Amino acid sequence: MCGVAGIVLASPQSANHSVSVSVPRILEAQHHRGPDARGLWQDPDGGAVLGHNRLAIVDLTDTGAQPMHDDEGRFVIIYNGELYNYKALRKYLETRFAVRFRGASDTEVFLYGIKHLGVDRFLGEAEGMFAAAIYDRQTRRLMLVRDRAGEKPLCYALRPEGLVFASEVKALVEGLGAPPTLDDSALYLYFLLRYVPAPFTLFAGIKKVPAGHYLIWEPGKAPDVRPYFSWDQGANEIAPSQGNFDAVVNKVEQHLVESLNGCLMSDVPLGFFLSGGIDSSLVAALARRHFGLSINTYTVGFEGDPESETQISEQTAKIIGSRHVSRTLKSADLGTLSRGLIERMDEPNGDRSCVPTFLLCQHARSEVTVALGGDGGDELFGGYGRYPGLRHSLPEGLFPRGHDAALAYFQASLPVFGAPALAKVGVMPTREVDDWLASASTSLLPPRNAEVAIRYFDFATYLPGAVLSKVDRMAMQVSLEVRTPFFSRALLGWSSVLPHEFLINGAMLKPVLRGMAQKLGLGHIVNLPKKGFGMPGAFLKANAAELSTRGAAALDVLNTHPLLSPQMRGLGDRLRPVVGANANSLWATIVLGEWLRALPAR
Repeated sequence: MCGVAGIVLASPQSANHSVSVSVPRILEAQHHRGPDARGLWQDPDGGAVLGHNRLAIVDLTDTGAQPMHDDEGRFVIIYNGELYNYKALRKYLETRFAVRFRGASDTEVFLYGIKHLGVDRFLGEAEGMFAAAIYDRQTRRLMLVRDRAGEKPLCYALRPEGLVFASEVKALVEGLGAPPTLDDSALYLYFLLRYVPAPFTLFAGIKKVPAGHYLIWEPGKAPDVRPYFSWDQGANEIAPSQGNFDAVVNKVEQHLVESLNGCLMSDVPLGFFLSGGIDSSLVAALARRHFGLSINTYTVGFEGDPESETQISEQTAKIIGSRHVSRTLKSADLGTLSRGLIERMDEPNGDRSCVPTFLLCQHARSEVTVALGGDGGDELFGGYGRYPGLRHSLPEGLFPRGHDAALAYFQASLPVFGAPALAKVGVMPTREVDDWLASASTSLLPPRNAEVAIRYFDFATYLPGAVLSKVDRMAMQVSLEVRTPFFSRALLGWSSVLPHEFLINGAMLKPVLRGMAQKLGLGHIVNLPKKGFGMPGAFLKANAAELSTRGAAALDVLNTHPLLSPQMRGLGDRLRPVVGANANSLWATIVLGEWLRALPAR
């Protein structure tokens, strides 16, 4: 896990001192992403500056250092992430194109793969999580690439002097130097979703490269953002029979083990997150059974929580034979821990699981540099408790527009403020918001079964915007790399052809993964209900007075913050009547207000 940063100039003649120091400023601001080394390359022709923060995981020698050039010196790459099938791709490139690799890193394989196979073919073959920049010195063309699911972040800004990019939004702002302003569309989406989805960021003029996309830019042209992957309903849905169900369970286990084989590559210590749920338990259990590893597992719980998962995870650890360590978040520590966490966030994320996720990452990082988890299992295999019943609340004939079905889904199943309440207090969607909703919700267009189709909508929106961004940013604050095996091409393919009966079976969610857990001897978790990782209600209730005070202070910030546009001034007073209608709206307000207050004055 690393950080990338760079600028490609509109003209080599535009190079000046401010340009030359912008990339080092970005690297300094995102130092936590790669504390092991820092690399900087300046084009001798004056056309570009590329920089890299390195967290060394694979090939710890200098041959893995970045920025990295090809053998001709034409292409330069900076890369963040892991290419899990790099050994197979390396062998193919050596055989087919006679590539002579200098080192043993996956970065070098990524560089030569793009060079010889082309971006679309290579990305179609690549297994992994990544955000990369490849600069062609001959054509002065820049390519920014992001992985299928959106595990690794990448943002950019087009400026008069050129295109500037970075791993993190606040770091990019630091490199630009100019005072930012908040984007009204992004603010509205944050109040609707409690996160800011791609391509938006909270700052006007700064965009995210969406998951499953790459960007191409040449001086004098507009950025060209192209999709290379979209997870959609497969063409040949499996017939729902017991024989087919058993075959699917076996096939999914096979592909999960194959994916794990790549995810386990590491030249540094590696551990496993272990909650009381199905997904992370399967990942740890399969690693023990199929690879014979002696593993460390980590979990966190909450003081006074009668439904804490720590006891369940301890039972799982005993069954699979892992060395297990639990940590408990005390009620008295919430204020200090969460304030510091919010201030360091790259962008505000109002998901209440950010706090325990950070604690879990901090806990694991005390012993390991890489941790494996189970993110993605809910989206692929139908694991969220909000899915059952959507066929009735979002019936096919009621919402002819996916846009309206998406808003109804947010209102009923993922409530924050909600579009009706925002409209009531005069916070209205922009044209860009309407366009984003229409584009993002095509999977909800009829004809469709909402309980099946909602997975594709969440995969494209909630998963990269709320879940994976949370995991990346919380982990990177402590320089921990987190991986999940659920996003392999094979698993994405198989999960796209599952019938409704293999996703929701009466009251049972994720029957395929539960069937696998039964096979692995994890019967104690097979019938347990889905329990989110957010701070439980009882824990929040114990801190109610403090949270109320923090919420009021956050609203004061939202009244007068200097980065607010004129249209958003007095925002705090407008939101005051509807804040606290649910725990999500209160926590989202606290996060946004405290994050804004912590921004450095410019």
